[in-house]
Amino acid sequence: MTDGLSMDEALRALAALEAAWKDDDEALVALATGTAGERSLPALVAAYGEHAMDTLMALAFGLRSSMSDEEIAELSDAVSANIGARMSALLTQTLKAWGTLTPAGDLTITKVIAHTVIDAMRAVTEDPNKTEVLPLLATFRNYALNGV
Repeated sequence: MTDGLSMDEALRALAALEAAWKDDDEALVALATGTAGERSLPALVAAYGEHAMDTLMALAFGLRSSMSDEEIAELSDAVSANIGARMSALLTQTLKAWGTLTPAGDLTITKVIAHTVIDAMRAVTEDPNKTEVLPLLATFRNYALNGV
């Protein structure tokens, strides 16, 4: 997995997103009870949000692994010039700061971060108002299981 997230971290974050969406406090408490050395749940959810947004932005701008360095440079310029991409980067930067400052067991703020991540993920889909959350999260879970 890229962006400094292991597959286990991605799956834990996705489980937290799903639990927050379903308003399942019991599952969130279980997920928040990490072991020594694990990121706090709010920080993990925010970090996963950055990964998800980076992935969706790359897809939205047509990034492919087969692109030449020149094509990637052109794409990078296009992303830098796009206000939506810049706002996405600002959002994820803010969420990461908020996630880092939030106490590990604060479920209320963890849920707010999770819902913001979900809303951001939906915002860059083809039809945000009709995008079903659980299937979207299932797609990202499949990506995580496949090391994407």
